[in-house]
Amino acid sequence: MPYLIDWFIPDQVIYACYSGEFTEDELRMSLRTLIDMVDSSSSPYVHIIADTGDVTKPVPPQKVLKISREVGSHERTGWNLILRERSTLVKMGVAFGSTLIKSKIRSFDTLEDAEQFLRKIDETLSWDNVNRAVVARS
Repeated sequence: MPYLIDWFIPDQVIYACYSGEFTEDELRMSLRTLIDMVDSSSSPYVHIIADTGDVTKPVPPQKVLKISREVGSHERTGWNLILRERSTLVKMGVAFGSTLIKSKIRSFDTLEDAEQFLRKIDETLSWDNVNRAVVARS
């Protein structure tokens, strides 16, 4: 499977790691999984950390936008933090797409940078409950 999705901080932050050749159907399934996880949480907002650094063949940006609109997003999704994205074109597409679907997205080079950002913008996160094993499995 070219992606792994699990709780980084239970009910507050989801960690998703994508790798290899990524298809449109896999993107669609992963987005639905994220929505289901946000729906299962009782937190007012759930943030998502998505590590795309090991993707060798991404879904084209225009298809990502189409699928994102088709699947939608959960109203309680907080920040979407993209890690290790190598393609400038994909970064620009994500930034453009985020404005169209009214999503808050930032890109970071490392997980540590993403964590620092989350610590600043959401003081309610339970950092004592971080599940680092999910990162090790990816």
